[in-house]
Amino acid sequence: MTGVKELMQEKDHVFLDFDGPVCDVFAELPAREVADRLKRLVGPDLPAEVAASADPFDVLAYAVSCGPNAAHVVERQLSRLEGEAVSLIAPAPGALETIREWGAQGFTVTIVSNNSVDAIRSFLTVHELTSHVRRISARTTSDPDHLKPNPTLLQAAMRALGASPGQCVMIGDSVADILAARAAGIASIALASASEKRKRLAALDPDALVTDLTDLRSAA
Repeated sequence: MTGVKELMQEKDHVFLDFDGPVCDVFAELPAREVADRLKRLVGPDLPAEVAASADPFDVLAYAVSCGPNAAHVVERQLSRLEGEAVSLIAPAPGALETIREWGAQGFTVTIVSNNSVDAIRSFLTVHELTSHVRRISARTTSDPDHLKPNPTLLQAAMRALGASPGQCVMIGDSVADILAARAAGIASIALASASEKRKRLAALDPDALVTDLTDLRSAA
């Protein structure tokens, strides 16, 4: 893996995942509760794996298979619940300071996330980060094919910035972040503190691996 400082020095644009690096979206309104609320919108006869899932995105994917109306209803409710969830939480330790420092160093910061644009924008506004985050490339439709690990959101961010893959780095704490970056031809920095997660992300061979977002402060 490349050294973090050397990697960041080569880049102009930071693509940052939202849930995890910036905040723990479902810390106060648990993901299982959100998933259970969404399940009620698509009826009682759910496949066993969907019925047992605590992941709201599993329910969204199933709703899409039920047709566009079900998908729209579930996605809109998920967006509303994400907005409720982020209103209850604080930023991750060091996130505000790191994002602000990147801006001061000349990086352009874009949030690239499977969460809804509206929820992310609301959170950034409340915590006075809108002037430090150039763009948000996040969920606006019910189509899961547009979400990470598909590279669509990263590619959209590059188009909006007029940037090439070599100018960008994706920072995230999930398998989907690393795979999406690879598919888009963008360098990746994996973020993981727990040993099992570090092993899982390291196995994907990201360009760098750090234990905390604050490890990337003053990286340039």
